[in-house]
Amino acid sequence: MSARRGVLVVEDDTVMREALTRRLSSRHRVVAAASCVEAREVFARSRVDLVVLDLNLPDGDGLSLIPIFLQDREAEVVVVTAYPEVQSAVRALKAGAFDYINKPFELDEFDVVVDKALEHCRLRAEVMTLRRAGPRAGGVERILGGSHPIERVREDIRRVAETPATTVLIRGETGTGKELVAEAVHDESKRRHAPIVRVNCSSIPASMMEAELFGHERGAFTDAKSSRRGLIELAHGGTLFLDEIGDLPLELQPKLLRVLESRCLRPLGGSREVEVDVRFVAATNRDLESMQAERRFREDLFFRLNVFAISVPPLRERAGDVTLLASHFLGELCRRLGKSPKTLSQEALSRLEAYRWPGNVRELSNVVERAVIVARGEIVSTADLAVPEGPHVTAPVPGEALVSPGAGAYPPLEAIERRYVLQVYEQTGRNKTRAAEILGLSRVGLREKLKGYGVT
Repeated sequence: MSARRGVLVVEDDTVMREALTRRLSSRHRVVAAASCVEAREVFARSRVDLVVLDLNLPDGDGLSLIPIFLQDREAEVVVVTAYPEVQSAVRALKAGAFDYINKPFELDEFDVVVDKALEHCRLRAEVMTLRRAGPRAGGVERILGGSHPIERVREDIRRVAETPATTVLIRGETGTGKELVAEAVHDESKRRHAPIVRVNCSSIPASMMEAELFGHERGAFTDAKSSRRGLIELAHGGTLFLDEIGDLPLELQPKLLRVLESRCLRPLGGSREVEVDVRFVAATNRDLESMQAERRFREDLFFRLNVFAISVPPLRERAGDVTLLASHFLGELCRRLGKSPKTLSQEALSRLEAYRWPGNVRELSNVVERAVIVARGEIVSTADLAVPEGPHVTAPVPGEALVSPGAGAYPPLEAIERRYVLQVYEQTGRNKTRAAEILGLSRVGLREKLKGYGVT
């Protein structure tokens, strides 16, 4: 589904105005005006990508309107002029108009000029979006690791990236690399040449969130001096990454749900619908199921987001990946910080492998960066690492022995695991976060085990 572009036709001749409107309406959203005053009013309340402007208007010179149309640099202007008025067309180009066309003209010629102007408008908007979106990821090859859990993540990314617009929900603890996974989904897909727009739902004030996501019309609120596209519309053709989706204000959740269902949105203060072609990728480290029970997250929105779920494993569940990641970070950080190449001693690697990494990959990167700064020689030793000796674990949970000695009294391993998991869960007061940390599982992993044990 392609978003129809908005075109304003400013022409006082009724026959010409209606002919151009009919010509454009098959492919675009068209509004029309017959005077300078009417043109200003229509432009203020409409989302316009292109203005087709006649210079001779009954209440003034069309040239005076060009600065108004170009004030937010979101619209292009094509001037329509009679042949003797070429000098006026030149002045219009100097004022910022994209092109001009002489009357009388063939409609095919008119179509070519309009298409060029709209393509220029699209490319300019895309450049602005890419600058705002930041550096582009490089696909699954940037997700490092050889463990089975991370291989599964890469395979999930490849599979969902093959679909045109399937919605993705990425779940995992803080610091596991959920944003990297979102970028990989985008870059492995056919949308890679369009923008990926990132939205952190926890960093935008609730009072501004609706205008940021959906855009707004001029005058929609006190500071709305001009119309503005929202982040969803800016992601047209590409991917919208909604990080920390659990922090989306409850009052905005039905509006996002409607966009997910209809692929249309309505800007704040507007009366028109805008079609969007966007893949939605959301991420969270929160327990959305518990939030539903507490009526802090809509169940219907969760189902719409959870079409294809990707669980990013915590670093403690990625056996062998710590050494690979630490070595990678070491090389990258030495180059970035202008340090001579360094290597990790075997003792340092053993210390890193033994640590539980509650802050996951992000914490590992921070630890290596500090080590690069403080290390004096070419070898990074345990003294340079800001991690405690031995694994980062809590004291064992007290309780009955898991295995009682006796002839033939040894239960299957699965039964021992079940008893241990339930014991930890009960001893922590059924605190999933605490129990998961002790057990070395993610919250999602613990929840799945409990579900398998019939605990709800």
